Amino acid sequence: MFAPEPPDLVQLARITPSIYEAGLTCLAKAAWYALGGHGVLPDNPAAILGTSFHEVVAAAHRGTLMAANHSDRTPARQLFDETVRTLHKKAHPLVKLKFPIPERLPYYNLQRERTSIIAAHIAASRLSTGSPVETSRTSTSPARTESRLCSKDGLIVGRADHIDGKSESVVDYKSGYVVGADADAVSDSEARQLRLYAYLAGENGIYVSKGIVVRGSGQRCELPISPAEAEAEANSARTQLQTIDAAVTNGAVFSDLASPSPQSCKSCVCIPFCTSFWASVKPEWSPDCGSHVEGNVIDVGNRLIQGVSLTTLSLAVRSGTIAGQTASVEQIPSDWMKIEDDLPCSGDVVRVVHGRELEMNGNTAVVRIDKAMTAVWRLRVDTSRGDE
Repeated sequence: MFAPEPPDLVQLARITPSIYEAGLTCLAKAAWYALGGHGVLPDNPAAILGTSFHEVVAAAHRGTLMAANHSDRTPARQLFDETVRTLHKKAHPLVKLKFPIPERLPYYNLQRERTSIIAAHIAASRLSTGSPVETSRTSTSPARTESRLCSKDGLIVGRADHIDGKSESVVDYKSGYVVGADADAVSDSEARQLRLYAYLAGENGIYVSKGIVVRGSGQRCELPISPAEAEAEANSARTQLQTIDAAVTNGAVFSDLASPSPQSCKSCVCIPFCTSFWASVKPEWSPDCGSHVEGNVIDVGNRLIQGVSLTTLSLAVRSGTIAGQTASVEQIPSDWMKIEDDLPCSGDVVRVVHGRELEMNGNTAVVRIDKAMTAVWRLRVDTSRGDE
C-alpha cells in the first residue's frame, strides 16, 4: 500500500467534540479528523465493534429494540451481528484481509455479550415504563438519542449518545476497556466531551446538570456539570476553531499544524503520512508510541509457511522508534503489502507502523507484526523530511 497524502487544508465551518479533543494535543490531527478521507486508512478493528455497540445501545434507547425482559438478549445480539457485517463489508481492504469474516475480529464475542447485556436492560426498562418510541419528529422530547445538536451560532455540533431531560443528564457509552481505578472515574477527556454535550443540550432547550459515562463492563461514572463549566468548554472549542482557520488563512499546510511528541503521537492515526512525526521521532518515544520504523529496503525474503506466503523486509533505518541501524521486519503476510501494487523491492522506502520490536541482534532490530494494528506503507517518492 502507498502512504496517503495529508489532506489539503480548508477553513472549518464548525467543530465537533472529537475534532476538539484531537486538537488539544495536535491541530494536524484535528484537521485529519475534519478533512481526512473516509476509508483511506485501515480502522482499528475495535472501532467496528465499538460502532456496532453504539448502534445497538441507541436502538434500545429509541425503543426500536424489542426485548421482552432484561434477560432477552437475542434482539441485541442480532442487531449487533447485522451491524458488524455491514461495517465489515465497508472496511478497508487490509482489515478484511486480516479478518476475512466479522466473527474473527478481536474480542468479537466479548463485545457482543457486553452490548447485549446493556441494551437488553435499557430496552426492558423502557418497556416497563411505557416510554414512547423516539422518532425524528419527536424533536421536542426531553430524551434525545444520537440526535445532531448544533449551537445557536452554528460553530459547534455533536451527537450525544443519549440525553435525558427528565434526569438532567447526558449519557456517553464507552465500549473500550479501561484498566483498574481509571474505570471508576470520568477521565479529563470524557469530562470535556460531556461538558460540550451539556452545552449543546442547553442551546437546544434541554437543561443538563450532570454527565454519565457507562463503560462496556457496565460500570457507571458521574460528573456534575454547571452551566458555567459547559459554556467555558464551548468557548475553548470556539477558540480552537478560530486558531485552525487563522492558520489556514495564513497559508499553513498539514505539517505546520503538527505538534509531534510522545504524548500527542500516542495511538495517532496520522503516523503513516505525518512527515512531522517521522522528522521528530526518537527511539525514546517507543514506550508511549509503540514500534514504528521508516527505512530503505535492503532485501526482501519470502517463505511459504503452512500455505501462507510470508515476507521479511530488511531495512536500513532512517527514522522511527527503532534503535538499530537496520531492522528486520519478519513474517509479514505478503498479501498485506499487495493491495495496491506488488511487494516492495530493494531501494523502496517503506514505513512499518505498529509493529512489535522483539530484540536487538547486534545493530539490527527484530520486529514482528501485530495482526490487528501493523501496516506497511510505501512512499511514492523518496522524501526524507518535510512535506511530501
